[in-house]
Amino acid sequence: MSEKVTNINSDTFKDLLKNDVHKAFEILFRLYFDKLYHIARSYTGNTEDAREIVQNVFCKLWQKRERIDNITSSFLFTVTRNACLDHLKHRKRVREKSGSLYETELDNPIRFVENEAASRILQQELENQIRSSITALPEKQRQVFVKSRFEGMKNSEIAEDMGISKRTVDTHIHLALKFMRFQLKEFMTFF
Repeated sequence: MSEKVTNINSDTFKDLLKNDVHKAFEILFRLYFDKLYHIARSYTGNTEDAREIVQNVFCKLWQKRERIDNITSSFLFTVTRNACLDHLKHRKRVREKSGSLYETELDNPIRFVENEAASRILQQELENQIRSSITALPEKQRQVFVKSRFEGMKNSEIAEDMGISKRTVDTHIHLALKFMRFQLKEFMTFF
């Protein structure tokens, strides 16, 4: 494959993931190690822990490569965030067992600010995924969903406005929410 891969959401990368998994992971590591490291560093406040967390993320991805059909940037950010949260929980348990006081985020304003930056990155990824998912809905389903969730209209008002039955509105909302949950499943562990 002669085309240079700069985006893991591209068809070229998806083909590479299917046909040359070693090369795909090499590209994945090159493109995302630094980004994931900065997220992990902002959570842990420690360069060694952050590096170890990101290396473990890549190791786990490699171990589960047979079951992975596609890798997105939001998936990578989510997996890294989960690994950081697990690490922090573990560190808290160790400190509590050793009798030392646990340092909260608010006790360390620098780490709090760094965590806020990582949270903003993840929030932006989530917002992008939501927009993308809404755009992917069928036209009528999208219209009903937007009127319901963003414009605050009641189902009966939507039915009257669009000239469809309330039951059809209910069905459109149900299907849209089901689709959205599927599209956003990698973020659902946070909510």
